[in-house]
Amino acid sequence: MGSEEFGMAPNSLRYEVSFVPAERSVKGPLRQTTLFGFGQRSLPKLAKAATEPESAASASSSASKSASNIRRVHGSGSKKKRKSKAGDEDRAETDVVLSIKPEFTKLISERKKKHEYRKYGLKDSVVRLWLYETPPTSAITYVMQTTRPKVPGEVNDSTGIGNDDFDAGLKQSKYGCPVTGLYRLKTPLTTPELKERFEIAVPQGWRYATKRLVEEVMLEDMEK
Repeated sequence: MGSEEFGMAPNSLRYEVSFVPAERSVKGPLRQTTLFGFGQRSLPKLAKAATEPESAASASSSASKSASNIRRVHGSGSKKKRKSKAGDEDRAETDVVLSIKPEFTKLISERKKKHEYRKYGLKDSVVRLWLYETPPTSAITYVMQTTRPKVPGEVNDSTGIGNDDFDAGLKQSKYGCPVTGLYRLKTPLTTPELKERFEIAVPQGWRYATKRLVEEVMLEDMEK
């Protein structure tokens, strides 16, 4: 068919041939060039690469849990030991060093004060009170023998100073240590001697005496 039949110039035939569709100019079938096949081949590698961080994180988490379980197992078997107070093994629970004002020591020595009243109670095992007089004396001057502390209503003795008020509940003190005996030290034990010789710090209220004090300072060497 000539180009004249379509009303086209002779030279335009070259352009018609140049723009023939690809399927008419290619001898064989076209190859598929989509990414479908490429994606199928690449996905396993990508999936493996993506799962590797998760596997590493999972392994790290498992290792951390295992270490935690090991620590928990070992920790559960160990028990904390109770820390004993310093000097517990050296204290004498039958003897107490008691701070007292000099004027009250004087009343006790004159047999006018027959109970030493306190807000706190001592153990029934306490049988001796080492009376440490506060300043200006600052020394142990007497050892008072005693028994179980009494409570309001148990004294029933109007001859002693403070007894009636205690029984009536008018005192702040809730316990009364009876004076059953009194010994005076020939040489008072001063604050430095108590610390250096017997390892006893001056108490604000009371503290247990050391065994060394009880063993070395005998009642037989005191004045009754």
